[in-house]
Amino acid sequence: MIDNVTVIIPAHNRPDRLQRLLDYYHGTGIKVLVPDSSTLPFTGSYDPSEVRYLHRPGLHFLLKIQGVLPMIETDYVLYCADDDFAVPEAIGEIVAFLDMNPDYSVAQGHYLTFIPGKDSVLFYPRYIRNFDSRVTADTSVGRLLQQHGIYAPLLYGVTRTEIFRRIYSYCFDGKGELRFRNLFLAEEFFNHSMLINGKYATLPCFFSARERIVGSATETTVPMSVIKTDEAYREEYEGFIHALALMLADSGELGLDEATATVRSVCACPRDSAAIVFKRKVNSFISRHRALRWASRLSDLRFRQKGLAAVKGMRSYPCTFSTPERDAIVHAILSSRKAVSVAER
Repeated sequence: MIDNVTVIIPAHNRPDRLQRLLDYYHGTGIKVLVPDSSTLPFTGSYDPSEVRYLHRPGLHFLLKIQGVLPMIETDYVLYCADDDFAVPEAIGEIVAFLDMNPDYSVAQGHYLTFIPGKDSVLFYPRYIRNFDSRVTADTSVGRLLQQHGIYAPLLYGVTRTEIFRRIYSYCFDGKGELRFRNLFLAEEFFNHSMLINGKYATLPCFFSARERIVGSATETTVPMSVIKTDEAYREEYEGFIHALALMLADSGELGLDEATATVRSVCACPRDSAAIVFKRKVNSFISRHRALRWASRLSDLRFRQKGLAAVKGMRSYPCTFSTPERDAIVHAILSSRKAVSVAER
């Protein structure tokens, strides 16, 4: 089943991690597309029969994806960031589920965060508040309302190529210009778009490991709370709302005005609680003062311990015990580190 899947790796200025991931997928039968916006072209090794590489320096994420859409020849597709590992065995399990459930547009499994060490890899759970979430309403509007307040990154789930292509057409206006560019808006657009087109399931399998990298795009992109409320981003946010409203209206359930009102309500940024605002301020203060890094490390440790206690013994969260899927990722990470070390000598 995995030979009916394409993985898109939207690479950007991390050639070592791209090589690590290409080595991980080598020989699995999965097809790989790499739209790479890095300044310099990738000079690593890969099998051209498995990987199609395109150097697109400086190109925006959504434009990179637009360029590779015609190249997808499989029935299923998913993203995998160059610092992630989407597990081939889980991808196959999810494809089997989607084959049996045509009313589902997207599915995924459970996530881990990992931090590479010198001779080992530290794993801890991710998104555990929604580890068993499903969105199963029979209408597009019903699904949008059902998922309101639930966060799960559907952007990286396995989806049907036909739907994947369709939703991206709504990112562009009649002149071919992007309606929005913010990466968090792109992720939320994908979440809502998938639910407009079908149901969603989280399966109880170890699906993906995501590296924690300080200074990654998620830490430097303007956050959604600003995009949705700051007048400076009004035009971009309205373009995002209009794209989703058009898609919802085209589903035939609502007219455009009703669809716009529904999308605006679903996407409205909820007011943060006083506790969340306080915690955010504390974390921001700690991050600006090197002498307080111990407090940040303590907070991270507490977070990991709570997560590990919540998923203790679950095979889909192999944080502290060995499975073939986890071991393959550890091997890929450590082998990559050794290769880089040798090259630097």
